[in-house]
Amino acid sequence: MNFMLAAGSLYLLMPGGWFDLYGPFVVIAVMIVLLIAIFVRQRRHAVLEEIVANDNLGPPEAFRGTLVVEENRPGSYLRLRNSTRAARAWHFWYRWVAGTGPQANVDDVTFDASQRQIELAKKERHTTFRFSEITAIRLRERGARKSGSAWYIELIPREGKAVPFATSAVGDRQTMFERSAAVAKAAARIAAVPVQVLIAGNVWTWGWPPKKRVAAR
Repeated sequence: MNFMLAAGSLYLLMPGGWFDLYGPFVVIAVMIVLLIAIFVRQRRHAVLEEIVANDNLGPPEAFRGTLVVEENRPGSYLRLRNSTRAARAWHFWYRWVAGTGPQANVDDVTFDASQRQIELAKKERHTTFRFSEITAIRLRERGARKSGSAWYIELIPREGKAVPFATSAVGDRQTMFERSAAVAKAAARIAAVPVQVLIAGNVWTWGWPPKKRVAAR
């Protein structure tokens, strides 16, 4: 709907003369280009989700960002904390300098299969989600232009807004994705939910994200 409004606004802003004749064709062309862009991006979302589900992305411990992995028992327990100087620096950077929109403002996150719950802690404040309250773990890319990309890792509850709990360091787009995806996959496996992927609309890199899933490594 937004792209249709944009195309309509473009037409209304056009002056008279030949624009009256060719304007509708320009609007149609713009709409077709936007539809193709939306389709391609959604297809690449699905390809990246398939990669997360089926490929070996390496250990979650390689993740660097606002939190670091302190304990990982595959399939049963995962804990992340901002226990390093670098993690606290990234937390400060996103929270107070470069961040836009909801930020990962937590110090400690645990996924515990024995308790069937997720606990998020910030100082003395604790928030708990039962696994049954969560529908997915989501990776959402934030474009940082020349410096690369950052990936937000979020809980998607059945009710309410997404809850970001970690943000990767800024770096090479594919590398940051794979490291963040390893954490998302480990968390999703414990909570028995899928991983969703949303790539940024303002980042263009040649050959990545892939148009189709490559063979598992």
